[in-house]
Amino acid sequence: MPPAPAVLPVPPLPEDRIDLLARLTEGLDAPGLWWLSGYAAGLAARPGQRPAVAAEVSASARLSIVYGSQTGNAKRLAETLARQAEAQGLGVRLVRADSYPLRELKDERLLYVVISTQGDGDPPDDARGFVEHLLGKRAPALKSLKFAVLGLGDSSYPQFNATGLQLDERLAELGAQRLFARGECDLDVETVATPWLSKALDSAREELKSNAPLATVTPLRPAAAVSPWSREKPFAAELLANQRLTGRGSRKDVRHLEISLEGSGLSYHPGDALGLWPKNPPALVDAVLAELSLDAGTSIEGAPLSTWLSEKRELTKLARPFLQRHAERAGRDELSRLLQPENNDGLAKLLASHQLIDLLQAFPAAWSAEDLVAALRRWRRGCIRSPPARPWSGRKRTSPWTTSPGMRRAAAVGAPLRTCWRPRRKASACRCTSKPTNVSACRRTARVT
Repeated sequence: MPPAPAVLPVPPLPEDRIDLLARLTEGLDAPGLWWLSGYAAGLAARPGQRPAVAAEVSASARLSIVYGSQTGNAKRLAETLARQAEAQGLGVRLVRADSYPLRELKDERLLYVVISTQGDGDPPDDARGFVEHLLGKRAPALKSLKFAVLGLGDSSYPQFNATGLQLDERLAELGAQRLFARGECDLDVETVATPWLSKALDSAREELKSNAPLATVTPLRPAAAVSPWSREKPFAAELLANQRLTGRGSRKDVRHLEISLEGSGLSYHPGDALGLWPKNPPALVDAVLAELSLDAGTSIEGAPLSTWLSEKRELTKLARPFLQRHAERAGRDELSRLLQPENNDGLAKLLASHQLIDLLQAFPAAWSAEDLVAALRRWRRGCIRSPPARPWSGRKRTSPWTTSPGMRRAAAVGAPLRTCWRPRRKASACRCTSKPTNVSACRRTARVT
């Protein structure tokens, strides 16, 4: 049964003004209604003064930010840049790639593209049309455009940041002027994104030299309290339940987890994800140290090498940048050949079948503790997936280091979550059992290997 329509109190307006109000709001979408409510709030805050309405900013006086995002990281960075630019008084238009009006591309003067790469070099789903248009024959000449590109990807895939590279080169081919070098973010997004965003903001401020905004913003509701917890300072939640759902003979290990947020001030809503901070198995850390003849107690930035390898660096999945550096140290032609563009299939097989310890044993090379820490990737934050090891080039042995860690506080979980841990839209009962749950929403089960 649909909910009954809301009944508003009797308005303190004469009949003719009510009719005018109804005509004014008829057909307006949500953004238009929100703007109108803000305008009315501004009038109420300053009786007798009519706030100036800023005219639409022309393409020559604004920054357009287009983003394509699969998991939300590119969107988050684009929104951060837009907020920073608006705070500087710049005219900004933030648009998701599939909502961007392609016919307006020829009129743009300043464009930033923040986009991720998926799988084997594919653009995110919401940017396919935008990318196809730019790469196609119908793309217009862009000799008046200045641009910059920030790409996001995973260097464990051969086509690392391929979409960002394609757009960066294509915009230059169409005559646009590159303001500064393309940024290429790996899993440790902030390392590259932070300086790129700073440079982007400085360049936009120099290019636009925009006037200060005309309108005064009147908040309609108090600002939300800022949570003390973030990606950089996570809340370590207690594991309340860890129930295996699959039978003993099953090759899969699917579990139902319940986690307490007591004392955090956080609330869990549909669509939220569970952040994980993994640890490498001690046996794997010891094997890497032994293979390289390194001392576990070597201090690097105040922490012993064993801590870096256990908690701060990824050992179970190879990445192309590390492979390039190791090939230089090992001096092995077969590794160098795999890194050539025509051998992407062979590189993909190597990255899928070998972990760090396999590479060190098959192609020995000397590493110092400092250089090793600098070359290895940080652990992936968020949802962790360790792919199964598969044989490569006829090798019969697969890596024994197929188990990765669970959560930092949840010692009972001995393997990584493989899928995003999210609640379902309906909070009636858990999808994995008919029994009602005592949590705010039914959560998607997490698989472990």
